[in-house]
Amino acid sequence: MITEKFECAREGKTIRGHVYRPEGTKLPVMIVSHGFMSTGRTVKNEAINFAARGYAAVACDFNGGGIGSKSDGKSVDMSVLTEVKDLYAIIEAVKKLPYADPADISLCGCSQGGLVSAMVAAELKDQIKRLILLYPALCIPDDANAGKMMWAKFDPKNVPEKVRCGPMLLGHDYITDAQTLDVYSKIRGYSGPVLIIHGSNDKVVAVDYSKKAFAQYLKDQGGKPSANCQLVIINRGNHGLRGLMGRSWMDYAFFAIDKFLEGKALVLNVDVKLTTKDTEKLQKGKRVKAYFTGVSESPFFNGDVQPGAYDEQVYYGITPDSCHAVYNVSGKDHTGTDCNVQIINDMPSGGKKDWAKGWKPTVSADSDALHFLNGQQCETYAEMRRSGPFIHIFARP
Repeated sequence: MITEKFECAREGKTIRGHVYRPEGTKLPVMIVSHGFMSTGRTVKNEAINFAARGYAAVACDFNGGGIGSKSDGKSVDMSVLTEVKDLYAIIEAVKKLPYADPADISLCGCSQGGLVSAMVAAELKDQIKRLILLYPALCIPDDANAGKMMWAKFDPKNVPEKVRCGPMLLGHDYITDAQTLDVYSKIRGYSGPVLIIHGSNDKVVAVDYSKKAFAQYLKDQGGKPSANCQLVIINRGNHGLRGLMGRSWMDYAFFAIDKFLEGKALVLNVDVKLTTKDTEKLQKGKRVKAYFTGVSESPFFNGDVQPGAYDEQVYYGITPDSCHAVYNVSGKDHTGTDCNVQIINDMPSGGKKDWAKGWKPTVSADSDALHFLNGQQCETYAEMRRSGPFIHIFARP
């Protein structure tokens, strides 16, 4: 991994950051934009993850954008619209890097950086290869018009010249620029691959904003679920996907990003609810057969786990040495047609011990719309909970 400083200018102000990349030329580029009150250093881990996947990942401080920013500019002069201009300048500078492929530039934006990235992608259209939005702050205009933005409170009809927002001082234009934004109009027009990732328990930006954006992107791309337009909701995830569970939340987020980059989509969610279990003693271990119910909700299929679903595990120590799960889910596919889906998940003795990911279930469906599942090697990520795992199944539609 190579780490090097990056600089460019916008209207006389220097934007500073870093590039994280592997060796090589004609590298695809991922520009990672930070959120409100943050800097490029707060998205360093995200950038490094993209670099590990072969990208030249660029993470900069927007001018006046956050506490401890290394770029020029003051926070009182910053707004969503100035950050849009900054991102344009970064894109133009990145195209000139000797190791970058100027025809393969993607955007990944976090929170406010997500809104900025979505707006720029809509304007540049096919110049942006793909768009990844992590908990995008599409709520900013609504908050500005309500007179309450994070810690800042003000009269939305009589905006003061400066507003204190926690440790950061905002200018009049930050609020008035936001008040004039029609978010869903501004992000419309981008038809490239889009992935939105949002936590279900986000208290800063309600997940409903991402659901509405996903519905709009999906409609603009023809209305049918595909690998090119995805919404991944992380169960119990908060804003920023940080905190006690942050590592597992970000692990799932990057698993979903990996599948997105491979052209795969989240096709099935199964919210498992454990009911009863039987335990059988073996000569040197035990066999546990756990029964469960559950529901499946996803853009491709909605239904209920049928009676008789079970997961059988054999233990010769603390963790299972082998697993065998079989369950049937009945409901409707995305065309509204009645459908049955069978899922068989096996880990043979001595198999993989990473319980979150790495499973490759066999999935079959009696629906024409889901026929692509039959015979395909799917991949699974499991969010572990006491009540039962939340299973996410990815495949290539």
